[in-house]
Amino acid sequence: MVVATFNVWFSDFHAEARYRAIADVLARKIPDVMVFQEITPAALAVFLAEPWIRVRYRRAEVTGGDLGNYGMLMLSRLPIANVTYTPLPTNLARGFMTAELDTGGQPLTVVALHLESGKAAAGLRSRQLGQVFRALRRTENAVVLGDFNMRDSENGRIGEPYRDVWPMLRPDEDGFTEDTTINLMRLDSKNKQRHVRFDRVLLKGGGWAATDVELLGTEPISSALPRVFPSDHFGVLCRLKPQPVTEGARPHRFWRR
Repeated sequence: MVVATFNVWFSDFHAEARYRAIADVLARKIPDVMVFQEITPAALAVFLAEPWIRVRYRRAEVTGGDLGNYGMLMLSRLPIANVTYTPLPTNLARGFMTAELDTGGQPLTVVALHLESGKAAAGLRSRQLGQVFRALRRTENAVVLGDFNMRDSENGRIGEPYRDVWPMLRPDEDGFTEDTTINLMRLDSKNKQRHVRFDRVLLKGGGWAATDVELLGTEPISSALPRVFPSDHFGVLCRLKPQPVTEGARPHRFWRR
């Protein structure tokens, strides 16, 4: 099972070329589940025009309206059921999407989130994350991924039964998903240095184990545009492996083909 998250950056700056670059990056990986933040109508149109997405993926989207000028998108190669969107207490129209995934074996709930941004919003982010965790309190196996907007000083808010995949698998690497040393577009847009790991993958339960995690979109979109990257964020891709079902338990299927 391969899952990926990407904040695509809603800016009009080289938008169509950037969105196509994101699609190209993901096309080389073909994740089973992809979630996106800051999806605009233009970004949605680019992704849904891709033949490999249009043919292989089911989609759930929350865009426009009360969300303002961007929203969220979930694409899955596997059947998804009971998809919901839950607004969070927010000043920026933030929320989370939840879907039950039919894996044909170990059940898995996928939660895509976008938490409040800004240093001053740390307290609000804590309340938002608490609401997400409460929504999953009866869920045995879950992967929670997206743009957490959390600084390292907030890492203490993530603990058992959740495991933060990046430090678990690559403890000697920072895993910054906003990194102005590499992403010159991010540096140009804000004119200040930033090195933060906003985008994360969390895992809950013993039904699945994370085996690998990597960053996506860490190179310019072309040699002709060396200061234009797919997004101001890097994406994150994680590979999961189902674990043996506990003796006496049966795998539950959310969806019948």
